[in-house]
Formats: sequence, C-alpha cells, structure tokens
Amino acid sequence: MKNFAEFIKANKEKVYAHAEANTKRNAKGDAVISRSDPWFHEDEWDSYYEELVARDNSAARSMVR
Repeated sequence: MKNFAEFIKANKEKVYAHAEANTKRNAKGDAVISRSDPWFHEDEWDSYYEELVARDNSAARSMVR
C-alpha cells in the first residue's frame, strides 16, 4: 500500500482533476449519482443506512437532503 500512497501523493492534482471531471453535481453543487447511472440502483448500503437511522445516528440522516 505504500506504493499506492506514494502514487497518490505524487499525482494528487491529476487524480483530483480526473475525479472532479467525472463527478455529477446538482444545482446546489452537491455530488450526486444520476438516475441513469447503474450504481444508482445498488442496494449494498441500504441495510447499513437503515441500521444507522434506527440507532438515531444524526450523521446518517445528514447524508440525505
């Protein structure tokens, strides 16, 4: 993992620019997943989110606006 950390450190600006270029944003400037993106329909995190909400975790509720 050291090599990966070194790669990121050496190429931070390029990596960030690439990620930013591929990030969709809404009118407020928040990063969003479009409805046409295949990831939009993934449900791997749903049970974890429900668990956090059930524990009344305010951080979990703040993820959804």
